[in-house]
Amino acid sequence: MVETPPSRPPGLTRRALLAGLGAGAGLLAARGLGTPALYAGNESTIGTDEAIRRLAVSLTPRQRELIVFPYDHPTRQIANTIAVIARPHLGTLLSPTQRAGVEELYLSLLSARGREAFAGTVAVEGRLDGCVLALYGEPEGGRTQAVLMGGHLMLRGGGDPTESAAFGGGIAYGHQTGNGHWRVPGNSFAFHGDAANRVYAQLSPAERALAVLPTPPHELVLQVRGAGGTFPGARVGDLSEAAQDELGRLLATVLVSYPEAEQARARDAIDANGGPGALHVSYFASHGFYEDMASFASLDEAERTRRGDPYWQVWRLEGPGTIVHFKGSPHVHAYVQVVRDPRRANVGETLATTSDGLEGEALRALLERTLRSATGEPLAFHSNEIPGRFCPGEITTGLAYSLDPYRSHVVVATIEGRAMAAPLRDRLAAAGTPVEESQRYRIATLEYFAGRPDLVGKPERVDTSALLLRDALVSHLRAGGLASATG
Repeated sequence: MVETPPSRPPGLTRRALLAGLGAGAGLLAARGLGTPALYAGNESTIGTDEAIRRLAVSLTPRQRELIVFPYDHPTRQIANTIAVIARPHLGTLLSPTQRAGVEELYLSLLSARGREAFAGTVAVEGRLDGCVLALYGEPEGGRTQAVLMGGHLMLRGGGDPTESAAFGGGIAYGHQTGNGHWRVPGNSFAFHGDAANRVYAQLSPAERALAVLPTPPHELVLQVRGAGGTFPGARVGDLSEAAQDELGRLLATVLVSYPEAEQARARDAIDANGGPGALHVSYFASHGFYEDMASFASLDEAERTRRGDPYWQVWRLEGPGTIVHFKGSPHVHAYVQVVRDPRRANVGETLATTSDGLEGEALRALLERTLRSATGEPLAFHSNEIPGRFCPGEITTGLAYSLDPYRSHVVVATIEGRAMAAPLRDRLAAAGTPVEESQRYRIATLEYFAGRPDLVGKPERVDTSALLLRDALVSHLRAGGLASATG
């Protein structure tokens, strides 16, 4: 981790970003997607705001109940595709005419190149009928944002044009093709990985030493830091001009899927935070693969030298106000978060503030305190994989919800010491509770973890509840629970 120094002018990187919009478009057309071009040749005949309005006026009371939310509803901050809301798929919820309206909305949220790129994704998702929709705000004509979600896409549009976040918030994309294979062949977004690997090819040995890190963070650590933050990887402004140019093309390749107005908002937000030169680029040794799928991390230096460069299937761009996280293993999950003012990135009611932020083990401890508080049990367990972080500033209901994007239910697992898995056993011991083989323990945890023998073990009983972790965390923070985490 290195502190970001003042950025020098982005220079060639900025020019490459602009020029690369055309280059990325050409590359996308040249590669071929290998999937039906659903909606790819179509164009929206109306804008996003009009598409939202037309959909809204057609909704029945029941449909409104399932689709329309207040503008500052905390789910609007989550950037994790279909897990945001639990609602019926559009194919069962909407009429044929309404589904045609959703197609118009979808078309308005993408550029022509984007519709081509997303064709494979929507084919796998059961076309748009397999998606869900949320409308935040006053969809008949007031401030409204539409969020269209499938298993591997999250698109946003509409909303407040003065909002700090490009796209109105985090967006996501992916494609479940090429599973477990080198360079995810046939994947609609493999060309994004190719663009990132062209950046790496331009790095010097010293630059590579900074850029290659052992393992990636959780893919949903998407909360942006401000200019005073620290960022992993190699700082783009310190790279060679050739590498900066290639990085600009990579950014352009990511942005080219979206309407020009949204591309411009993203570029302006990046520029307002120091330009592309203030970003850092990271690759991860655990996910650099050779053609036989041997990982870079598993090989000694001599074997790495003999084989040459791996293909990096997981990479990340991060800097003030910006995160692009690309996970190309086993298939593509990718996320874009670009915010002009990181202090305005969070949605909903303010619950607390933090000057230093909270992540990793400290945040894990807060979540375990939340579980104990919610259940009254003295013991709790949360995995060390945490899908988010608190950055310095306000902690809101939206930020709390982003730490539980999966709608995880709080449970109490009863388990004997001999039936515990090592992660639970070790966690309890580290907290001062040595485990005895024949004793029974009641552990406050999440339903997902209780079903993981590798994490918790084999409980003899699991008492479930309707309480979600997100709601328990909001209550804990309202009650002053952050104080014990930071004080």
